[in-house]
Amino acid sequence: MADIVLSNGREITFNLELLTLREFRLLFDKSQPQETEDVILSKVCGMTADEYRDLPYMEWRRLTVNLFKRLRDPLSDPNA
Repeated sequence: MADIVLSNGREITFNLELLTLREFRLLFDKSQPQETEDVILSKVCGMTADEYRDLPYMEWRRLTVNLFKRLRDPLSDPNA
């Protein structure tokens, strides 16, 4: 089941199994380049970094809000 459906109908399912502890910590490191965060988040979303960066702002916002909810409590998903 998809975590979010984009306006073009593409279903995105977050795969937190692809995220390493090092990458997770980098998400909260203010000194890292934005490109690094884009690469990490796009990987978890099953997208390329360019696809991720080309999302319309509001769609990107919905995606990241939902993704960070999952990241806050990754084991709350009964399928995890």
